[in-house]
Amino acid sequence: MPHLYDLSVNPYPPGLPNVVGTKSFTTQLTLSDKFFDVGIYQYPAGFYESITYYRPGWMALASDTTGRADTAGAYDRSANLTYTIDGSNSTSYLTTVTGYSKTSNSWTALASDTTARNYLAAAYDSSANLTYAIDGHNGTSYFTTVTGYSKASNSWTALASDTTGRAGTTGAYDSSANLTYAIDGYNGTSYLATVTAYSKTSNSWTALTNDTVSLEYLAAAYDSSANLTYAIDGYDGTSYQRYNMAYSYASNSWTAQAGDPVSRSGLAAAYDYYGGTTYAIDGTDSTNLLPTVTAYSKTTNSWTELVGDTTARVGLAAVYDSSAKLTYAIDGYNGSFTSTVTGLIY
Repeated sequence: MPHLYDLSVNPYPPGLPNVVGTKSFTTQLTLSDKFFDVGIYQYPAGFYESITYYRPGWMALASDTTGRADTAGAYDRSANLTYTIDGSNSTSYLTTVTGYSKTSNSWTALASDTTARNYLAAAYDSSANLTYAIDGHNGTSYFTTVTGYSKASNSWTALASDTTGRAGTTGAYDSSANLTYAIDGYNGTSYLATVTAYSKTSNSWTALTNDTVSLEYLAAAYDSSANLTYAIDGYDGTSYQRYNMAYSYASNSWTAQAGDPVSRSGLAAAYDYYGGTTYAIDGTDSTNLLPTVTAYSKTTNSWTELVGDTTARVGLAAVYDSSAKLTYAIDGYNGSFTSTVTGLIY
């Protein structure tokens, strides 16, 4: 459901409408009512108040400083920054790490990762205040390499290696279990259903119950309201999937959910915990690059198609910024290696 913003003033003159342009309303406004902008409330006694109001849609944000695809991203709540990590461009595998601040709408170069790679996974561990870069590929090797970024020291540290070398994997941090998951991928020979979990407390990886389908180029997101991690869509070596499986750490098991209405791989996903919604963003269906955005609700076990991203692309990152209440779609390949960043309000 769209967020509800309470626009009432205390004390609010009972029964008196406010006016913003030609739009009249009383005390509340939903996202479907207005585009992201600044408006003025006017009251009969000459009282004025500036407010921000919204409707679902995408906005252009400051471009990343690096055009790339097959990258990974994470939101660091302690620093209020969104990171884009590694990836590749037309000539190189990258160690480039940049940080986005919505407050300044700008990107800053951060300490480079120690490993150049693409098709990696990333996740922010709120318990350790570390962002992990997991596995990936450099054109020759399928890595088990895991590194952790600290904004406090602006540095990367080598952590225990994953037990499985792979690329095209996906990851998510489960705050209920204090574990970071690496899910599926490809090891140069086989499509994998392998799922492993990293504990910073023990600096070790543990095998979990395998996913039910072997996939690469899928997306994942952790739903904190349901304590479930979703593995969405992907490619199984033959076909592009419209797939949604949910992993519960409590039962160490996977359960099928309503499938995404779009078959695709190379997409990105993010969970909006204010709206209780998981977004699946962009990707490819083998023929077309897609701007398609769908939203999954665990409450109804159903998907809704949203307004499309303004850029059709594959190999992007998606991150939910809880401070700004925006979901970012970052970089990717749209016919070239793009640095385009867009923000979804829903």
